[in-house]
Amino acid sequence: MTDEGATEVVSVGHALNAVVTGLDHLIKLVDDRGLELLDDPTLIEFMHNFEQLRNRLSVVDHQIIVDGQRRDLPTALCQGTMRRVLTSTLSLSKAEAARRVRAAEAVGPRTSMLGEALEPIRPRLAAAQRDGQVSPEKVTIIERALGRVDRRGFDPADLDTGENLLVDQAPVLPPEDLRVLADQVVDAIDPDGTLPKDQLNHDRRHVEFHQRGDGSWAGTLRLTGALGSKLQALLGPLAKPRMNLVTGPDGRLIETPDERHYGQRMHDALEDVCDRLLRSDTIPDSGGTPATVIITIDIEDLLNGTGYGLTSDGTLIRAEQVRTLVDQAEAFYTFMDRNGVPLNLGRTRRIASRGQSAALHARDAGCSFPGCHRAPEYCERHHIIPWIDGGPTDLDNMTLVCSYHHHNFLARGWTCRLNTDRIPEWTPPRWVDRDQKPLINTRIQATLTARQQARRGKRINC
Repeated sequence: MTDEGATEVVSVGHALNAVVTGLDHLIKLVDDRGLELLDDPTLIEFMHNFEQLRNRLSVVDHQIIVDGQRRDLPTALCQGTMRRVLTSTLSLSKAEAARRVRAAEAVGPRTSMLGEALEPIRPRLAAAQRDGQVSPEKVTIIERALGRVDRRGFDPADLDTGENLLVDQAPVLPPEDLRVLADQVVDAIDPDGTLPKDQLNHDRRHVEFHQRGDGSWAGTLRLTGALGSKLQALLGPLAKPRMNLVTGPDGRLIETPDERHYGQRMHDALEDVCDRLLRSDTIPDSGGTPATVIITIDIEDLLNGTGYGLTSDGTLIRAEQVRTLVDQAEAFYTFMDRNGVPLNLGRTRRIASRGQSAALHARDAGCSFPGCHRAPEYCERHHIIPWIDGGPTDLDNMTLVCSYHHHNFLARGWTCRLNTDRIPEWTPPRWVDRDQKPLINTRIQATLTARQQARRGKRINC
């Protein structure tokens, strides 16, 4: 670190210490009934000034989140997103963490790929919060409302006008009235946004898709309001953009935004939902057998992760993707000769049984990766020793892991094992922890501690 950088770190630390010291002094005066010395007008003025200070603290939150994303803190901590970093590091609720991240994206500072300073996406709103005129709650109301019409097809000038109107009224309107005004602004920007009647929507419902000559699929859809809301609830959280790291010409890592446009992110989210559904046992039968994806691939290509597999409809899938599908399904294998004639048919159970799944749910109660709180119904059953490499489908070789950690922990250098208590523990890479001290998910550790205390209590009572 340069002398200038060290000075900046010290300055930031001293500034925070000064704020803490000042706050301690203020609390001491309040505790000593100092507010009683103020007359009514002065007390009201104090309330306004203190509220402005509270609102301005969010400016620091935004910079923390922006800096965390810039240095790729989610990847360093293997948490995937800044929302997960906030929930695991600061013990925030998912809703509060998501609100802070969305606010930072809307009113936080931005920089270009070349490091040039850019104004926030909502500059008027950002300026109002920096001045303490707008609370975090009102920032969320305005940000969400304008986000509904901030896309192609709407005039940017109308968005600017709407932002100016909402920011002007935000300091004097309570949140409930601000929401009403925000809806009116959105309706003015998108006058055709009102849906037809429910019966008309029901009559117009339509989904159609077909395979094209190049192997891709195309189609059209028109959904009812209810189905659209359900689909959005499923796809929305999975379609959020992620930051990426690329190596620049000078060898340094450069943070780049998610290059996928909205449609591509929604496509990937839909694929994720399909993967989860295929892993469940609720798929209706097809021709007397559960829904099946049939893939033909050379065994050496499968084991080495090279070449392609061929689906029954003629689609080519890379061997790495085939390995992923095999890792998440019940596998049937068929040996064929070079002419494609079946020689032998076998079956091996790749997925855990219902009893094993119930035991995993009881033991792990969700994703076992440190700091992750994903519920068990959204987790995948991970073989600690990969099944395709000979790992058995036994409880002593399995743990629950959410989709993100299942597909990213290995590339980040993390490893998993069961300790002597048969509890999953994760060893971080050396660049995260030089001592590589194994970590246990706090949820699992709390459950284990409670059980141990309960057993000790029973022994004492006996």
